[in-house]
Amino acid sequence: MMGRFKDGWEQAQAAAEAEEAEKRRRGEAVAAALKSLSHALAADGEVLAQQNLTLRVEHGALVMKRLVEPLAGVTFDPDRNRFKIHKYTSSDDAQEDEAKDIDECALKLGAYAFALKT
Repeated sequence: MMGRFKDGWEQAQAAAEAEEAEKRRRGEAVAAALKSLSHALAADGEVLAQQNLTLRVEHGALVMKRLVEPLAGVTFDPDRNRFKIHKYTSSDDAQEDEAKDIDECALKLGAYAFALKT
């Protein structure tokens, strides 16, 4: 059977291209969600500045810092369409929390930042 090598090559190439396209789609969805969250939190820029809190997207996560200390990171799961809040300095057992949308995520980040201050 001639041409089977080429068939195998082309099938593997098509599968690799499809996988790469899916990775790119997921990456774009994560970037868009984190950018939207960042813009929503920018509305509270004055409060963030008063509390010495900064927000920055780093390595696929929105990181909230007080001065130079990272307090929390937010990632986005495009499959579940959920934000995941990773609490870096949490004193309780709940090191992670989940939010269904930008509003809930911003609300939970605010409550968490306040809890760290008290």
